Amino acid sequence: MFQLVAVLLLCGAGVAFSGELPPGNLTETLAKFHALVDKLPEDMFEIQLELGNAKEGDNLLKEAKQQANLIREKLSEVSNEVYELRLKVKTLEMEEEEEEDAREESCGTWYLGMNLNPSDGHVMGYETGWSDDSSIGTQEDALIKDYLNQTVWNMPAKYIAIVRHHQGSLDAVKVFVFKHWGLSLSHRFKDTDPGRNVVTEGGPIQEYTVPGAHNLADDPVFSVGGDLAFNWGYSRNGARLVLTGGHLSGANVDDDNTHGFGNNFWVRPKMVEDPEASPAWAHEISNIQDCPYPSCTQSKGVRIQGTDHGSGGTLKSGPVYGNYGIYVSDDLPSFPTSGSKIGINMVVCDN
Repeated sequence: MFQLVAVLLLCGAGVAFSGELPPGNLTETLAKFHALVDKLPEDMFEIQLELGNAKEGDNLLKEAKQQANLIREKLSEVSNEVYELRLKVKTLEMEEEEEEDAREESCGTWYLGMNLNPSDGHVMGYETGWSDDSSIGTQEDALIKDYLNQTVWNMPAKYIAIVRHHQGSLDAVKVFVFKHWGLSLSHRFKDTDPGRNVVTEGGPIQEYTVPGAHNLADDPVFSVGGDLAFNWGYSRNGARLVLTGGHLSGANVDDDNTHGFGNNFWVRPKMVEDPEASPAWAHEISNIQDCPYPSCTQSKGVRIQGTDHGSGGTLKSGPVYGNYGIYVSDDLPSFPTSGSKIGINMVVCDN
């Protein structure tokens, strides 16, 4: 009993509790400590009862009773203070969780839907990938070869970024906002009849070019202005992605003179899939130029980036300006340019 009284005296004198507290987070630890402290006044009351049964007249006993009563009162105060501390800690933890949730909500992501390498031996013409619900390539080669991620291709998106890069090293970027939100790229590229859809508005909302970037004068994206147009069909020709600042052939004009991504000079462009499309005239990326059929001679030819094109007589291989990544986001109006490297997914947080 006297050992317990000694411990209680130490507590009453303000000596910190030094026993080991149970493991767990701070709230759990305080709750268990509070349970221990909360019992001490009861324990002290029992000690007072035992002291009351002792012999009267002993001065030491009288002082012990007075001291025990004071300790009991102090322990009650400590129990109340620990309870208040528990409430404050719980409030702080809830605020911290809310801040963490807010930080998570302030992050957004750009997702790579497609990558075009115009010289990897795989031709992404009008018929390949854009609307056929098939994935192409692997994540390991997503930034160095032709690639299409069907999961991303079917995600609703508000923003689209066209990013020119050299195997992941950023070269140039344009970001656009779609006219109609909540539609996926798969949905948009299947909208071929009548097609010829200008899908963004207001022109690029972000433009960035790395200082010293080359081959910009006739680039199909970065040499012209305007908005993005999808499924630009004209007569028996089609281009999957073009800019309105370039030449846009009339619906019935067979001039082979609209240039961009995913092209074919012998296809029925209103069909989602045309079994009669000619692979000879398929070509992945053509540069901005003015070489209309039939005046565009075989000697001059249509300038194509790289070697990814069919055997059509006027299709001429040329320098590769880079890979082109097509990214989408539902919440980010700008693409990160602070670092030189890009990835499959680009997470951006406000902090």
